[in-house]
Amino acid sequence: MSNEDLYALRQRIESVDEGMLRLLEERVKLAKEIGKVKGGDCIYDPVRETEVIERLCRLAEGLDPRFVSLLFREVISFCRSVQKPTRVACMGPEGSFSHEAVISFLGRFVDVVFVENPAEVFDYVSKDKAGIGVVPVENTTEGTVYSTLDAFAAAEPGISVMGEGQIPIRLVLASMEEDMANIEEVYSHPQPFGQCRNWLYKNLPGARQIPTSSTSFAANLARTTKKSAAICGRLAAELSGLKVLEEGIEDQPYNATRFWLIGHAVARPSERSKTSILFNVAHKPGTLFQALEPLYLAGLNLTLIQSHPLPGNPFEYFFFVDFEGDIESQNVKEALNIMKSRVERLRVLGSYPQIKRV
Repeated sequence: MSNEDLYALRQRIESVDEGMLRLLEERVKLAKEIGKVKGGDCIYDPVRETEVIERLCRLAEGLDPRFVSLLFREVISFCRSVQKPTRVACMGPEGSFSHEAVISFLGRFVDVVFVENPAEVFDYVSKDKAGIGVVPVENTTEGTVYSTLDAFAAAEPGISVMGEGQIPIRLVLASMEEDMANIEEVYSHPQPFGQCRNWLYKNLPGARQIPTSSTSFAANLARTTKKSAAICGRLAAELSGLKVLEEGIEDQPYNATRFWLIGHAVARPSERSKTSILFNVAHKPGTLFQALEPLYLAGLNLTLIQSHPLPGNPFEYFFFVDFEGDIESQNVKEALNIMKSRVERLRVLGSYPQIKRV
């Protein structure tokens, strides 16, 4: 290829880039108009955003759907921010897996506030100090996050689940060192140490393992300590300026955490909606069976049932249940109406879409 041919191709690329830029500017203008029409309503619409991205992935020819999904997640995130800035509360610090979940579901054009625990996330949302909260619900290896369920049980009735998504928990070994052979100390939270026990035994048997309060703090320590490394997420490594020496070092091949997006808004009905409920029953034989029977008779598929002790009531429990279906569906309405007459307390936590990461 001659220099003239290369120059001509580059000129065409620049023309395409400028065309894309003008189209993005037009999209932002339209987003602002939509924001005016919505007025003070919630800007975040997980059903609509999921539909837009899935449609574009289907239309794309010759493009990796992951690229299309990532690109338009950020385009939508920026357009949402020009309509109305979105403040999101999640468990910190910066670079945590909850932070990764915020970026994965909502993009980078949000104002993130970091708090200590799920109860504080609910508190920020209930007091309108954040429009959306992101909380972990369940991990494939560690199980249910009970602190989130407790926080929801104590939360004001106006808060509901707006969406749900999963992110893979991929752990990396990150350091300022170039060679793993130089590592003498490894920092991390105790949980990742447990998840990488076999890998550490095989690859860094002589390195001292030093527990820290979080993987993000571990990354910061590794940045300032010679001959050290951190086990953390890629985002924490990136924010701390560390080099990723190895990735995917967790012993289990599949480790993921399910997150809820919570807020005051109610998600629109969707064909793929899930519904979550909380209830407790009298401490008598057969009451749990009687409570769940209406869901069975309505043909609803239960995807989770979890019991947890009632605070201050020894050996009595409340139950969290997830099932496929939307609260606006007639069979769901009828089943829940029957349940109300058979339980001591019933609260619908929300009907919401599953946010897929392509």
